[in-house]
Amino acid sequence: MPRRGENIRKRKDNRWECRCIVGHTPEGKAVYKSLYGRSYAEVKEKRKKNQGTAESQKTEVIFSLQGIPVQMVCAGWLEEIRIQVKSSTYGRYHDTVHTHIVPYFQNMGANQLTGETVNAFIRNKFDSGLSGKTIYDIVLILLQIVEYGECKQYIRGFDYNNICLPKVQKKQAPVLTVADENRLVSYCFAHVDHNAIGILIARYTGIRLGELCALTWRDIDLEAGQLHITKTLQRIKDTDPATKRKTKVVIDTPKSECSVRSIHIPAFVLELLKQVRGNQRLDCYLLSNTKKYVEPRLYQKRYTKILKSAGIAYANIHVLRHTFATRAIELGFDIKALSEILGHASVRFTLERYVHSSDEMKKKYMEKQVVCC
Repeated sequence: MPRRGENIRKRKDNRWECRCIVGHTPEGKAVYKSLYGRSYAEVKEKRKKNQGTAESQKTEVIFSLQGIPVQMVCAGWLEEIRIQVKSSTYGRYHDTVHTHIVPYFQNMGANQLTGETVNAFIRNKFDSGLSGKTIYDIVLILLQIVEYGECKQYIRGFDYNNICLPKVQKKQAPVLTVADENRLVSYCFAHVDHNAIGILIARYTGIRLGELCALTWRDIDLEAGQLHITKTLQRIKDTDPATKRKTKVVIDTPKSECSVRSIHIPAFVLELLKQVRGNQRLDCYLLSNTKKYVEPRLYQKRYTKILKSAGIAYANIHVLRHTFATRAIELGFDIKALSEILGHASVRFTLERYVHSSDEMKKKYMEKQVVCC
């Protein structure tokens, strides 16, 4: 009787027989052959050895017809880029590749990557409900993989001009109204603790959430009245295949070289810092006053509770950075100085992304005009 599911049977001449794939034709069609043995175990061992050879031949056929699989090109690119970027950036690349790119192109070879297949990929992502900005970012990573494939000669003749990149609509980031800002600041002054201090620092220095969570008392020079931004704290995807954790917390250098900076602290915020400083060690974190950090997600929740207590509608804590930049321009800050305080590489980026003129400000400028007669 044949063993169920194994395609191995005992013949009438008492020999055991296994019919299996031993190779493939140049067109990819399977070639079958019978393997014989004097016992079931012998035939099973022959089949095991044959499977490895067959799979190798099949892979060679696929490579010759379609080129190296796209997922292998992706893996090679990720391995090469790993040492070139920060761990947080690599985690984002790894997640994008394995969530969007590999699942779509998993049955394709590198030779099948063309402008048409990439455009079909873009349409598929649109149909899945992703925003233009998200798709745009995914495609930029895919095109980096294509460039890597061309350098390795896995891909030839890719037509970049045929790619229809999605249009990205720039959205103006929200800024706290003057009324909401006053309510929030008044609440923080009435309930001075480490959470309130963190909000005031974010509002009056414009630092990022990750930079705020990474601040220790060593980074705060109370005598000089300065914050020294040298690191950022983030929870990122854990790409280590040997671990069961999905994410991990990393404390790394800031977003860019320009983000390593020193910022003067307004006098009223400096006085509050001196009040809560006490005798805490320099290696204690500002937001916890202990050696244990507060994660960005947890602090966002605390910030949301404070907004609710102050009677303010929900807003992401990043709105404080935009509010700082907008108020700074209204106060007449030099744009170059503001760009350096925010840790930006260019003044243009500061103007395009972080500066929002209010109606009151526009009216003020318009009223400066005089009649020439």
